[in-house]
Amino acid sequence: MRDYTEKAFSDLMYEKLESLGYERTLQYPTTESTFPCIELHTPLKNVLKTQNAFPIRSMFQFSVTVWNSKQRECMEMSNKVEEKLRECNLVRTNTSPAYYDQVIKKYGITLSFEVYYNAIIDSFDFVK
Repeated sequence: MRDYTEKAFSDLMYEKLESLGYERTLQYPTTESTFPCIELHTPLKNVLKTQNAFPIRSMFQFSVTVWNSKQRECMEMSNKVEEKLRECNLVRTNTSPAYYDQVIKKYGITLSFEVYYNAIIDSFDFVK
C-alpha cells in the first residue's frame, strides 16, 4: 500500500494532460503566457478511511481552468480535458460560467473533478 499525496496527484494530472498539446501551468496565466493554456489548481485531499493511522481511502478534488481567446474554444478544450481525466476515473462535478479576463484578454472556464483513491489496490475509483 502507498499513500497518494497531493503533490503526486498533481504531478499525475500534469503528465496526463500533456498529451493534449496545450501549455500547462500551475499559476495564473500572465500576458506573456502561451495560449491556449490549462491552469492546474492545487488538489484537495480528504482522507475517508484509515487503518492503523494509514489512509486507505481518500477523495481528491481537483480543478482546472482552460484559457483561450474565444469562449467556444474554451468549451471545446474543457471537453477534451474531461475526456482525458475520465481515463483516470475522474468525474466532472462542476463547471463555471465562462469569464473574460481584462488583463490577459482571454476567456476562462473552470472545471471541477472528484475521484476516490483506494490505497489497498492502488487505484482511482469512480465517485458514486
